[in-house]
Amino acid sequence: MAKSTDQKSKIFHIYNMLYEKTDENHMISTNDIIKELASLGIKAERKSIYDDIRILRELGFDIIGVKSKSYGYYMASRELQLPELKLVIDAVVAARFLSEKKTQALTQELTKLVSTHQKKELLKNTKVYSRTKTKNEFVYYNIDSINQAINKNVKIKFSYFDYDLNKEKVYRGVRGKYKVSPYALIWQDEYYYLICYYERYNITQFKVDKMEKIEVLREKIDLEKKKDFDLTKYTKPMFNMFKGDPLKAEIIFDQSLLNVVFDRFGLDTRVQEVDKKRFKAFVDVSLSPTFISWIFTFKDKAKVIAPQSLVDEIEETIKSLAKVYSDK
Repeated sequence: MAKSTDQKSKIFHIYNMLYEKTDENHMISTNDIIKELASLGIKAERKSIYDDIRILRELGFDIIGVKSKSYGYYMASRELQLPELKLVIDAVVAARFLSEKKTQALTQELTKLVSTHQKKELLKNTKVYSRTKTKNEFVYYNIDSINQAINKNVKIKFSYFDYDLNKEKVYRGVRGKYKVSPYALIWQDEYYYLICYYERYNITQFKVDKMEKIEVLREKIDLEKKKDFDLTKYTKPMFNMFKGDPLKAEIIFDQSLLNVVFDRFGLDTRVQEVDKKRFKAFVDVSLSPTFISWIFTFKDKAKVIAPQSLVDEIEETIKSLAKVYSDK
């Protein structure tokens, strides 16, 4: 690289040093900046460093100067602050729909937004949260294809599979069989789901990590049907994305479960005191095995009292379980 070009790139190298090597706990001195520039073949004087930092500040970069034994600088703010980035990285690590390979790649990309010192701090505890990950390496690209189709209001085709006892893929029907109108992508219970209109089931959902060979079609979706669709209304009563008949349930809970109910259904949930130890909650749910199993987790501290169809379903489930465990 020519000397004049080196000099012109000086301000970029200074920015890079500040971005990668500094934070509020780690500063870089003017002397260190000059030394690092010299290692790159760029000569610099103290005054020119001051001028370059002034220009970077004028461009909007939050660079703080601190006087201690020697004058030093650090990058005070970034696109994402450390607590914000920690939240994002934890979400990436916890997401089961991302493969281990893609999780590592995304995490490495995200840590480029902080200094090398902060990177170590961010990555120190992430292995604690590692868990079962999908083996489908194409999930990331599936999300991109689906999102394109949603934005263009066009249909998609894809194959959908399950696993057998040998952990081999078993495709539902003919490969490429499913043709749907995609409405929304949602992240629920650590998985990504496509909410769509499918002629056979009307509004339904598919797990994105079990979709393959997505083809974005030119065929337009029915915009009137999409306009009538309410995503919040559709997903709110569901448990673990299991679809069932929507019901307005009345459930009596032990007082100790009040915050559990608010966490699950929201603070706008209608509740009513039964006595000093119990309260009644009025909630919208779907009649599904996942909702019933959720109720069972509270043992005698939760009792569904309405509607009767839901009470009957729970009683039948209890009888079936009793039979399973009584059979030798």
